[in-house]
Amino acid sequence: MRIITVAGCLAMVYYTCISCPVVTDFCRELGASELQFGLLAGLPMILLVMQFVGAYLTDRVPRRKPYFMVLEISARLVWIPAAFLPLLFPRIPDSVLILVFLGAVVVNGALSNVDTPLWFSWISDLVPRRILNRYWGQRQQYMTLVWTLAFLAVVAMTWLAKSLSARQMLPILVSVGCVAGVADILLFTWVREPPNLMNPDSHPLQVLLAPLLHREYRTLVLFSCAFSAAALLGAGFMQIYVLDVLKIPVWKTTLIWCTAGLGAATTAPVFGRIADRHGHRPVLLLCMLFKPMIAAVFLFVTAGNAFVVLSIAFFLDSMLNGGYMIAVNGYMLKMAPRMSRSMFIAALTALSGIAGGLGAILGGLILREYRDFSACVFGMNWCNYHVVFLLSFILRALCIPLAAAVREPTSSGTLVVLNALVGQWPMRLIVFPVGLYRRFLSAEEQEENEPTGRD
Repeated sequence: MRIITVAGCLAMVYYTCISCPVVTDFCRELGASELQFGLLAGLPMILLVMQFVGAYLTDRVPRRKPYFMVLEISARLVWIPAAFLPLLFPRIPDSVLILVFLGAVVVNGALSNVDTPLWFSWISDLVPRRILNRYWGQRQQYMTLVWTLAFLAVVAMTWLAKSLSARQMLPILVSVGCVAGVADILLFTWVREPPNLMNPDSHPLQVLLAPLLHREYRTLVLFSCAFSAAALLGAGFMQIYVLDVLKIPVWKTTLIWCTAGLGAATTAPVFGRIADRHGHRPVLLLCMLFKPMIAAVFLFVTAGNAFVVLSIAFFLDSMLNGGYMIAVNGYMLKMAPRMSRSMFIAALTALSGIAGGLGAILGGLILREYRDFSACVFGMNWCNYHVVFLLSFILRALCIPLAAAVREPTSSGTLVVLNALVGQWPMRLIVFPVGLYRRFLSAEEQEENEPTGRD
């Protein structure tokens, strides 16, 4: 499990290098349109449908490790030609280069999603159920800390190398990311693989429908699909909005996104312990109550306050993301039966990914349709991006009842979990001013009720 944690930290370096604002700026330099940005955000999610292929493969191979390692290394190396072509062959038209980059997104998404059920099925056989959420939370804490440090390194690079264009910076980042990404996968050479419980005689349609026929699991699938579509509708365009509309420099934008990992690093172990003790549903519901807020922040943030406001907002939102990921992954691995676990995993991640991808593409279409939209709201000029963020906020809020409808018979009540959460670090620090205020009021009331000592 220590090796898996170290490998996850290296994976965070890889993901930082291929998803930081430099990549968005790179696509801007190539002249990507709103619809193409929607495709860049949506295609990786839609390609989660390939997880059904991975689940089918998992049920039919005696060893998962070789397939996982070959597929994932190939998926990560595909970024090299996409990043280096504009630098090595500057005469290739930008319209062709952006299509090459989209092609790399498709190939990477297809290969990496085929091996996701292989990996989850393999790792869930290794981690003991009694510490599943605690281990997941501690692993996520280390990963988000490394992710934050990697983002800070990108910030330093973009600040020190302001004279370099995104076409020149991206090949450097992709090279570093691919080295870390391949090292991540090679570490699994030393991770043992329990025997795979194959199910080669199962009927494909029966296995495919099993997750949707499962009474409890179906509620999580429906919620996850709805929330993914609502979230990606706006989240897929937050970076381009900050860079293109608010005109925030790349290094500052990267620093803002860096804070998106700090909150999860502080809360993931706490949520892991609480989920082990009280269940996943109340953790999920508590996080969902506040998840619409990040979309609301983008409705009112301005160029003048974006750096401070978005840094704080992303920090707080990432605290919720830590609990959300613990709840969803823990529920998924707990409820999925071992015989067909890979298909249950694929049903949740693939269907929600497809919904999220369609949401992002819909967002791109809305941006293109309302390209000339302009309105004055609360003294602020709203554009087509605000239409997308407002719609995302409304749809996120409508997902809260779906989170409440998730079924987990053995979980505790939400108020019980809220009380347990308030007593944990770092929540004690957040609610400290409230407690101090209450003690101050109590002291005042006691002073008023005490006798004055005068006749």
